Amino acid sequence: MKLFVDTGALTALNAPRDPYHARAVEFLRCLPPGTYLATSNLVFAETVTLMAARYGQDAAVRFAEGCLGSRLWSVVHYADETLDRAAVATMRRFRDKKLSFTDAAVIATVKSEGLDGVFGFDEDFRRCGVALYP
Repeated sequence: MKLFVDTGALTALNAPRDPYHARAVEFLRCLPPGTYLATSNLVFAETVTLMAARYGQDAAVRFAEGCLGSRLWSVVHYADETLDRAAVATMRRFRDKKLSFTDAAVIATVKSEGLDGVFGFDEDFRRCGVALYP
């Protein structure tokens, strides 16, 4: 299985007070060895920002430092002009969904990389035809 890890999953995994914490931890625990997990610098930035807003600056810094030293990822995708353009095209295609730029970039990455879906909790992915786990 090849999954893109979104902000909702990262936040849930790292914030015990998050309403999806238990589901995220259990899902991650049940993934078979060798599961390909990807994320992006856009999701990383969005998660640090969200962690700071919801749980405070110290929690955000702990998350960021832990992520930077993590071996969880198979790959981290870095935004470039090609991804930016693909994200804008995705926003245009799904204009009725009112996607954030980051979510549009996630969808574009899932499609271009042939990933199986997104590990997260944002139903917009499912509404855009992307498999959502758990």
